[in-house]
Amino acid sequence: MLGALGAVLFICAAAIIFYKNTQQLLASRGLEEHSQQVSSLLEISAQRMERMDYLGRLYLAGRNKDDLNTVQATAAQLDTTLAQLENFIWDSNQRSRAHGAHDCALELTRQVNGLMQQDTEPGRMSLTRKALECRDIISRMQVEEAALLKQRMQIAHRGTYRNLVAGIAFLLVSLTVVLTLFGFLLRDAGQRMRTEEQLFETNLRMNSTVQTLQEKLDENKLRAAMRGELQISATPAEAHQIVVRYMAQVVPAAKITLLTVNRSQQILEIAATSGGQTEIMDGVPLNACCAMRSARLRHRRPGVSEIDCMHFRGAPPENYICLPLAAQGESLGVLYLGCPDTSTCSRLDSHLDFLEGLMELSSMWIAGLNLRARLEEESIRDGLTHLFNRRFMEIALERELRLAARRKGELSLLMLDIDHFKRFNDTFGHEAGDQILREVSEILRESVRTEDIVCRYGGEEFLVILPGMGAEASFHRAEDIRQRVSKMRLDFHREAPKEVTISIGVSTYPQAGQAVEELVRSADRALYSAKERGRNRVVAAESAIAV
Repeated sequence: MLGALGAVLFICAAAIIFYKNTQQLLASRGLEEHSQQVSSLLEISAQRMERMDYLGRLYLAGRNKDDLNTVQATAAQLDTTLAQLENFIWDSNQRSRAHGAHDCALELTRQVNGLMQQDTEPGRMSLTRKALECRDIISRMQVEEAALLKQRMQIAHRGTYRNLVAGIAFLLVSLTVVLTLFGFLLRDAGQRMRTEEQLFETNLRMNSTVQTLQEKLDENKLRAAMRGELQISATPAEAHQIVVRYMAQVVPAAKITLLTVNRSQQILEIAATSGGQTEIMDGVPLNACCAMRSARLRHRRPGVSEIDCMHFRGAPPENYICLPLAAQGESLGVLYLGCPDTSTCSRLDSHLDFLEGLMELSSMWIAGLNLRARLEEESIRDGLTHLFNRRFMEIALERELRLAARRKGELSLLMLDIDHFKRFNDTFGHEAGDQILREVSEILRESVRTEDIVCRYGGEEFLVILPGMGAEASFHRAEDIRQRVSKMRLDFHREAPKEVTISIGVSTYPQAGQAVEELVRSADRALYSAKERGRNRVVAAESAIAV
């Protein structure tokens, strides 16, 4: 920095010196040219004076009018030249001589004009003396101007020499400064290169750190998004799909399958897959997966762990990962991640900790959803028959009745009761009664449509909701159920098979009632009528037709 500043100051000083020398040189050249011009004017003045003297003598000798005109013209030119010379000269001595020469020329012109009017010998002598005087003045001026010209030429030559010497000196100093600055630049360039190398290495480390932080940020965003999706999932099935979808975002090329433990806690069932992956078998035992046996992550790869799991349809792949799902000491299932290529395996290895974290998060949510599903099912299902309970029936019947009213459709209820159920309980015990309830429940499930709702109303009573079914169709459906039950035979304590019959009351909206209580009451009255008429029959609420 200091070197560059010194170089700038030096160049400025050299420029000022060159400028002053150049100005002096130009001034010297100007003075030289001025002296040359003055000498030229003096030479012209001397020639015109001699011409004037010569022509004046010629006129006096011949009295030629043309000579007279020439003399007068030459005198006028001489006067003009001397006046110009007087104004042009800068030197004071030369200017006074030029003034004297001008006056002398005027007097010479006057004498010439006087002789032209009266020619006398004294006049001619006086003219000759005046002409010599004028030529003498001009000669002295020429000598003086020649001396001034020589002096000024010497000054100009010295200025040129000084400029040349100064230029050479400036060139040498400039080269020295340039070489010095070039050395500084080379030194600075070396330092800059070393600094840039350090910056490059620092940038590489920073980029690596930024990349790591970005990956962590992306992982946190993905974890937060997955947590948000799991929070709004309503069923375990939805949670299973969410887990597979987000795992596929971490390793898009991997083959992913989520297997969950079924209700019996005996087998693994496929819950969700990515990309239609079909290399995993469905319904395999729990010990078919090595990760389930060890209850920890298991990475199967050549040369490290080569024991294959037994849940593959064909030949097991060489490289895959199994992540167990477990929460609160309960095994929930296993996540299979297949590696179709080495890049996918490398990505899996680099994200194993993150994948395990996602699985821990997923396991907690899936366990919670499983618990909630079991609690919800227990709250709406009968524990013995697994049919809907009376509480769910009331909610469902209210909903279906409103739909029927909005659509102006029909809805029927079947109220069923097992005949002589108390006698079975008293004679054969409660186990026999439970068996009858389960068998009748199974027949009811098999005899209705998907949209129909079968509920255990209480004790040995059942209620079936038939949305969109009219009185006649519901009556025939009830009759079909009655006949199926009547064909059922049960063995109790190695005795002869016992026949089981049921009585059914049918009520239909809107004929039998407009509200839930009215429909249930109508079906109950029809059921009571069927029992009074001998049981094992179907009675419709309105017509009371018995079969």
